[in-house]
Amino acid sequence: EITRQDMVALIEHWRSLVPKRPLTYGEHLQYAREQAYHIRALTDEGTPAINLIWLVDQTVIPVHLVPSYTLGENSGLTTDRVEGRLQIFLNDGEPQLRQRYSLLHEWKHALDFYDQVILYQKLGDGDDAVRHGQIEAIANDFAAHVLMPTELVTRVWLEADDILRAASLFNVSPGAMHRRLEKLGLIGEPKPRPRDRFRATTLAPHINPYTT
Repeated sequence: EITRQDMVALIEHWRSLVPKRPLTYGEHLQYAREQAYHIRALTDEGTPAINLIWLVDQTVIPVHLVPSYTLGENSGLTTDRVEGRLQIFLNDGEPQLRQRYSLLHEWKHALDFYDQVILYQKLGDGDDAVRHGQIEAIANDFAAHVLMPTELVTRVWLEADDILRAASLFNVSPGAMHRRLEKLGLIGEPKPRPRDRFRATTLAPHINPYTT
């Protein structure tokens, strides 16, 4: 059982994995995946479906299931504007599989919450819409890596080769599993080779591409 004191220490540790400076989008993904690895390792029981009850039951950053209308029908919200403390609110009208994903998505927002002004400074190149999209994508990627770690998904897929079965094993929706498998390149059409990057016309005139 994880005590409140243990949870405070864990949150501090997970936050410490991310340097407190403006990060590029790629750096955010890298550090989010490292955080996901540490969270997954904490309760990994050797089975694909991670148990998240401990994350719901902890009281350091309370998690509340609330009616859909209170969230404007969104999946979740992380805020400190209710009772003056950081809390997570999840839409109790959504399927449980979606709630698992939303919990982790919002958990990433909670980890970044107090440093977000600094951490997200480089995102979006001045475009607020792009910046918001990148922040949401980072939280989605974090959730995906906690729920569906690369190595474990790869091993299960090579054995099962069935999206519905794989989704059931990881306790995620078929859609989430499909997106994860596509991102890992385990399904879908291979991406075309980037031929334009290697065109001879991009070389300096004095360089012969066939002799260097």
